[in-house]
Amino acid sequence: MKLRCLFACLLGLATAAGFARVGEPVAKIKERFGKPDPQSPKNMVIWFIETNNGPLVYTVNYNAKGISIAEGLKPLKSAVLNAESAQNFIHDQVVLIKDSSTTRIVKVGEKYEFAGQAFVCAENEFVVLDQTHDLLIIWSRAGVGAIMAVSREMVQRTGG
Repeated sequence: MKLRCLFACLLGLATAAGFARVGEPVAKIKERFGKPDPQSPKNMVIWFIETNNGPLVYTVNYNAKGISIAEGLKPLKSAVLNAESAQNFIHDQVVLIKDSSTTRIVKVGEKYEFAGQAFVCAENEFVVLDQTHDLLIIWSRAGVGAIMAVSREMVQRTGG
């Protein structure tokens, strides 16, 4: 029940941090974020975001069509990914599917499948899954934390 309340709160956040969404054209993301880091690797764009808790790196992996297939947010150096930043990231990823009956929160210890790969929700993870909308979000809350949203295409490309 607590997880459902947390998910409802995440969906109800009034303000969005302005992150992107898996499945969105990278050109559109660049319009919002500006020029990415010129040292970004092939098929990826990177932005550095300064926060009160230190610098964060926002990454977007994209396919040959220029569509985002994975996005991530993680702290650099001694920075910390705080709950507000992670919740804003989740909100922005699910805002278009917030009324979906297929979006669910995976319970700790629960086995689940995405893109033909088997996973288990770890103790320090918060996992949102929507097979119908091709979205898996994993927030690792261990240590300094990190969060990622991936599509089926990205998981199949990397092998899980």
